[in-house]
Amino acid sequence: EINKASHKSKIRKLQIIASITVISVGILILCLSFTLYRRKKQQINYRNMRDSPERYARVIQEHQEEELELPLFDMATLIAATNNFSTSNILGKGGFGTVYQGMLKDGREIAVKRLSVHSRQGLQEFKSEVLNVVKLQHRNLVKLLGCCIQAEERMLVYEYMPNKSLDYFIFG
Repeated sequence: EINKASHKSKIRKLQIIASITVISVGILILCLSFTLYRRKKQQINYRNMRDSPERYARVIQEHQEEELELPLFDMATLIAATNNFSTSNILGKGGFGTVYQGMLKDGREIAVKRLSVHSRQGLQEFKSEVLNVVKLQHRNLVKLLGCCIQAEERMLVYEYMPNKSLDYFIFG
């Protein structure tokens, strides 16, 4: 009788362990599938952006007309302002691209964030960044003046702030 109860107890423990293992593996497979799906979707967005940048420019333009008062700069203006994106005008580099200092013909100093062609930032991420920066305009934040989308290029144009970057003040 005791041996039977012990055997049933062992079987019950094995069943619980097997159930937990199956559930854990199932959750792991679901998470992996979701991650692969998102990565594939981002690659498709990036490929579409490269194949049809004019379409993306049109989407940004349409959204701008709906909600934003954000000018679109053309590539020639930004090339002239940054001296053809000269290395001597580089203010900094980050995960999504390089920031250049420039001067518009009207005398305004600008900072141009030229997004890397190899970054995986797709249209949605770019559009979200533009919308969030515009919505977060505040006197203590750098002002977004506009953006540029031509060919494979995506750029954000900010007002130039002559003082050091925020990380310098935070971390010294």
